[in-house]
Amino acid sequence: MNELLTLSATDLAKKIANKEVSPSEVLEIHIQRITDVNTKLNAMVETDFERARMRAREQDDKLMAADSPHDLPVYFGVPFTVKEMFAYDGMKRTGGSVHHKRDVMNWDATLVSRLKNSGAIPMGTTNVPELGFWFETYNRIYGLTKNPYDLGRTPGGSSGGEGALIGAGASPMGIGSDIGGSIRMPATFCGIFGHKPSQFLLPFTGHFPYSREDIKNILVGEKYPYTTMGPMSRKASDLYEMMGLMMGPDGYDQSTLPNVRLKPKPQDWSKVKVVICPDPVFHKARQTDLELIQVVKNCGKLFEELGADVVELPQRFFVRSAELWFAALNKTKNKNFYEVLRGPDQEFSAMRELFKLVMGRSSYIFPNLIVSLAEMLDTKPKDLEEELRALQKMRDDLHQIIGDNGILILPPHPRVAPKHREPLFSPFDFIYTGIFTTLGMPATSVPMGLNEEGIPLGVQVVANYLNDHMTLGCAEFLEQTFGGWVPPTNL
Repeated sequence: MNELLTLSATDLAKKIANKEVSPSEVLEIHIQRITDVNTKLNAMVETDFERARMRAREQDDKLMAADSPHDLPVYFGVPFTVKEMFAYDGMKRTGGSVHHKRDVMNWDATLVSRLKNSGAIPMGTTNVPELGFWFETYNRIYGLTKNPYDLGRTPGGSSGGEGALIGAGASPMGIGSDIGGSIRMPATFCGIFGHKPSQFLLPFTGHFPYSREDIKNILVGEKYPYTTMGPMSRKASDLYEMMGLMMGPDGYDQSTLPNVRLKPKPQDWSKVKVVICPDPVFHKARQTDLELIQVVKNCGKLFEELGADVVELPQRFFVRSAELWFAALNKTKNKNFYEVLRGPDQEFSAMRELFKLVMGRSSYIFPNLIVSLAEMLDTKPKDLEEELRALQKMRDDLHQIIGDNGILILPPHPRVAPKHREPLFSPFDFIYTGIFTTLGMPATSVPMGLNEEGIPLGVQVVANYLNDHMTLGCAEFLEQTFGGWVPPTNL
């Protein structure tokens, strides 16, 4: 693999600024890698190579005219990729839904625009599940995305195309979104870094299926979605840099926090409180496999040897997480799920579509039909307020346990990347990551090497609200200690 395909976006930008390599050279090497691997992975679904080449040539000229590297934007000449659920001028935003397969955007999502303004060059969009609602990346428009470490396994979802492409070394960084672990599961399964920020740090503007006017006028107050935007990268240091570039209000998303900056990353980890939960119990989810329990324990041992205060969280602390996650989403939803699934002005019967699916004729994927059917049949009264109070208590308890100078380390999933379709048999495994989205807490997926089969292992690092610097700093520290991303060798 070419050395440039193994560098961080920050290091690529430095090489470009120092005129060791041109933007066009960096771009062409990544385009060639995409071309080589995408026939196997089906990760990139729409390319923007010609416009990318045009931008790179323009930047070649600017680079030669620049008097100093300091005159250039931070990611000048660095390529990146975009999850297909973000608005990207001139590109489709289908959300994997057949009802939106002709939707072409004429504007950029705020995060896409901010990365462009930093000098980065978008190369295209990456695959998602239908409506972004599943942790297997498959839809009826683009098909199935595969894992770069084992083509028989899923890259996760819903940012599975991003995870697969970055994990394959074909993109240094990208933009994902996360409501149940949609950044962190693909990052874990594909051996890369992914960060779900504290809620309200990054603008939601441009995310499927909303317009800018929707963001400004509809998604306010209790109706603001839990979906959180975030960075994904092959190297840990880019997460912190990308967060700094993408944070802050944009004039549309009224919930984005103003005047917030990332705090400095910890320098002395012996003074940090470390809470570990190697084998958590989540109602309805599988128990954690031993190899993932062990990598959490390895982290605890590392910090103990440094002299840090390491404590273990009770195994059943998160046992009710699935119920609390669903309660939180129920509070914010503007429409029933089946209304979103069916598309505008479309007749829809989940039962009829299930029969059509058996005959190979449905336009929808199986998990979404099951969710729609359950939602329409479920008429039992629920004590939503009781569940929301329990969620708040969990948030308060974690704040007290972790503190403002602490982190929590636990598995991001009960097993390594599953085989294709296996998630259907354990659909609640997402809750290992999902609970922290509804808690609003920052959480970062960190690769921890490969298992005996060559499949990525990982941990999830969590901190209290607005303490993103703690999880991002820990990701860099663990990368330095355990090696971070290991490029796949089977592509």
